[in-house]
Amino acid sequence: MAVDLNDDNSLNEKAVNFWEKNKKNIAYVFIIFIAVYLSSNFYFSNQNKSLFLASEIYQKIQVDFQNKDIKNYVTELKNKYPSSPYAGRSSLILAQSFYNNNNIDAALDEYDWAIINSKEKSIQSLALYSKARLYLLKNELDLAEITVNDINSKGFDGLKNYLLGDIYSLKKDNLKAKGFYDLALNFYSNKNDLSKVIKTKIDAIGN
Repeated sequence: MAVDLNDDNSLNEKAVNFWEKNKKNIAYVFIIFIAVYLSSNFYFSNQNKSLFLASEIYQKIQVDFQNKDIKNYVTELKNKYPSSPYAGRSSLILAQSFYNNNNIDAALDEYDWAIINSKEKSIQSLALYSKARLYLLKNELDLAEITVNDINSKGFDGLKNYLLGDIYSLKKDNLKAKGFYDLALNFYSNKNDLSKVIKTKIDAIGN
């Protein structure tokens, strides 16, 4: 038993010595842990609050899109919550609103904002496609081609090739137009009604 007591005393002494030598470092580690924990909680709490507030503004935009000027709402979203998924989406809605009011230049600027600032690749691609279509309407075919070729989302390959077909059709390059229409048709084959529209355009070009 004496040996056991001596061993216990030795262990206690070592523990005390270890604490005396390292108590400052242990305290620092503990403080850092608490600081990181609290900071993380604060960060995620703020993130959740920001997303909630951004979603509320976005809901107002969707409700008021047809009947009211939504520019102030969109500006607020872009300024206060630019990294939220709602900012890019709201920019697309505002661009559509500008287009509906025949303000093409403002719509192009709004699409640029979504292309540069949106965190979602799908939103960027949709903005590029929409911007390219506006250039097509303005008969600025080279700009339309440059813009649509910036799309690199696989899910947009069908729309991208369809639009390139339209561009080359307007450029009177039927061979390239048909090639892009064929690619678009293969993408949409048996998927939706757009394949029928593409097939009609291919048939109109002929062999």
